[in-house]
Amino acid sequence: MEKKKRVALYSRYSTHTQDGNYSIEIQLERMEAMCKSKGWEVTEYFSDAAYSGANMERPELQNLLSRLSEFDVVMVYRLDRLSRSQRDTMTLIQDHFLLNDVAFVSVSETLDTTTAFGMAMIGILAVFAELERATITERMQSGIKKRIEAGYRLVSGNHMPTGYKKGSDGNGNNILVIDEIQSEKVRRIFDLYEQYHSITKIQHALKEEGYSGRRFTTIRQILSNRLYLGEVKYRDEYFEGIHDSIISSEQFDRVQALLARHPKGANAGKAKESLFSGFIYCGCCGENFKTYSYRLENKIKGKYYVRSYLCRARRYPSEYEQKCMNQIVKNDTLEDLFLKNLDILIENRQTKTVSSKRKTNYELALKKIDEKIVRLLDLYEDGELDKETLNTRLEKRKKEKEDILLKKNSEAQNEAINIEIKDVKKYLTKFETMDFIEKRALVEKVLDRIVIEPNDIIFEWII
Repeated sequence: MEKKKRVALYSRYSTHTQDGNYSIEIQLERMEAMCKSKGWEVTEYFSDAAYSGANMERPELQNLLSRLSEFDVVMVYRLDRLSRSQRDTMTLIQDHFLLNDVAFVSVSETLDTTTAFGMAMIGILAVFAELERATITERMQSGIKKRIEAGYRLVSGNHMPTGYKKGSDGNGNNILVIDEIQSEKVRRIFDLYEQYHSITKIQHALKEEGYSGRRFTTIRQILSNRLYLGEVKYRDEYFEGIHDSIISSEQFDRVQALLARHPKGANAGKAKESLFSGFIYCGCCGENFKTYSYRLENKIKGKYYVRSYLCRARRYPSEYEQKCMNQIVKNDTLEDLFLKNLDILIENRQTKTVSSKRKTNYELALKKIDEKIVRLLDLYEDGELDKETLNTRLEKRKKEKEDILLKKNSEAQNEAINIEIKDVKKYLTKFETMDFIEKRALVEKVLDRIVIEPNDIIFEWII
């Protein structure tokens, strides 16, 4: 008696609001019926709910690929449930399924890779699946532009720009309507900037007046957003919107002239190397410590810079409910204490090897961020995110990638320096003559973190 084929059923839909014809339940019902007619045994179900078919980064699909040795057949309801990309479809079939002696079957198209005709038809239909996706995207973009040209800003989800709330034009279209309370905050931000020419002073003033805190970048975005003039944006074009303006064109122009004196990123790249950056935490509020420098001048040294560390909740009090008053620590003081405490520690540990922190899988971390970026783009294409929200979230993911790459490069530099306990003493004696990379390598190898208390500084080691 011929052994029953073991079948893995894969189903997918991209959004929770998708048409019922593509629901997980209907896909499984059709596939189970086909397996029953062929006398095949369904041994496992794999379902990706609310995942786009534009890429292969789907948890259940990856789970299926890791277990192909357990099955004889992989079945889908429709070819586009597997993928909407011709390249990905053929990669899955040829480089994964067939390479592992697993047949592929699509119910709707009656395709079966055990036949030459089935293989040929899969290649043809994959082309049409990709064409369909490209056509849908083109139509959606065209519809978005027409809507914006008519004055409608894309309004989706619960995220609303400060000063507005979601409303309706009476014809079933979502529009922006002025939020009386939040719009006063927007007007106040513009008035304060004309008064102080400083976003930091705006933060302090808003806090004193009882408004909830706003980050520096958020306030600057508000000050430069033409939405408050009653305009809507599509890519690099602006159109007259149907929503009411909050700021007059005269005041907006005055503020833009002032902002031009302080362009974004004017101080970028000026931060110096900070030996203990990322290691220092506040014992009062738990926030991390930030580094900053200020210039001094005297007759002996002339002009020179002093580096210090202070709690983020003290550095940027307008972003917190309460300003942290923990102590400010000079970098020189911290270096002296680091060397002194490490020297004492090493005296009692002459035979051990300095253990490194557990290595971070940077490639996996970067991959996960790329997956999040793809998901954001898919949500935008599906009309579930507006352009402003998309850009804000993409900027956040970009910053996360930059931070990971910075840590990865730093670790790569430090990896080349192998330090043993018996050699640490040598590094301590020549610390002053070491370059920054060598010093940072030593810190990375021996230090877990530094906790700053109001009257104490605590070093926690990993050796």
